[in-house]
Amino acid sequence: MIGKVKSLNDCKVLIVDDHSLFREGLYRILKDAGIQTIHEACNGEEACILAKKFLPDIILMDLYMPGLNGIETTQQILASTPQATVVILTVNEGDDTIAEALRAGAQGFLNKNMRSKEIINALNQLLLGKIPLAKSLNRNILNHLTTPASKKNYRINGQEYSTGNPEVTPREREVLEAMARGLNNREIAAALYISENTVKNHVRNILDKMEVKSRTQAVARWMTQGLID
Repeated sequence: MIGKVKSLNDCKVLIVDDHSLFREGLYRILKDAGIQTIHEACNGEEACILAKKFLPDIILMDLYMPGLNGIETTQQILASTPQATVVILTVNEGDDTIAEALRAGAQGFLNKNMRSKEIINALNQLLLGKIPLAKSLNRNILNHLTTPASKKNYRINGQEYSTGNPEVTPREREVLEAMARGLNNREIAAALYISENTVKNHVRNILDKMEVKSRTQAVARWMTQGLID
């Protein structure tokens, strides 16, 4: 769940894309879904300014823009507005840069060719704690997530980590694997026959041990080390 937001109607959304026609279309889709607070940015620089000013809950970020690209913009926004949730917009799910965007802190991605109902459903799943990419990741992206940028280290959200494995308990590993499948806390609790509060505690411990801020970053780091299939 994104902060204390319980429904899309309560969300503040920032659309970042340099194509005005696409922004207008996405704006209408979000408005029709009941989202009241929507802002638009035509480039990365403007997005950084608006993110600080309006503190959006969800940022829908295009990868390719003049000036700051989507990855650089994501890094800068999350450095100053860490509570924001960035979702990448792309026309190609096989694009190698998606893996880099996830390491930069993005929480998932949406294909620009998706139907309006699919986009809204994906955002609703995001509110429930799911990752809007788990079922769409193809082998190309997974290979990038499971292969470190170098043999000694790799980067997530602009921060460098060694390939040393954080010490997680067997139960925390089960929770991580469930997170990688896109399950939310309630679904993980049901699958592992434990309470939802216990799952929340495990997730909190996992994020602390991995020194990351989000479930997606935890899964990405664990995949990067080749410890999740």
